[in-house]
Amino acid sequence: MDSKNYELFKEGLSRGEEYLFTYHDIDYWISHGANGVSSLSKEDGTHCQDFDSLDELFKNAQLEGKSLNEARIEIDWGIAE
Repeated sequence: MDSKNYELFKEGLSRGEEYLFTYHDIDYWISHGANGVSSLSKEDGTHCQDFDSLDELFKNAQLEGKSLNEARIEIDWGIAE
């Protein structure tokens, strides 16, 4: 995902969109709720990272030791239905 699409992705999360994506053949789920809580988790629920805000998620969420920004070029993004 290039930097322009990454910014659109971040805007979508701020509006409450949820995303399903694949990173190194593992499916993940990312969301930001109306209550302000943001989450990043493996689709199977085995590894969940919860944050008090979207800013905190983008600052602290990790995929195999990389931030979302660092990992974005290796991520296959999709929009959850």
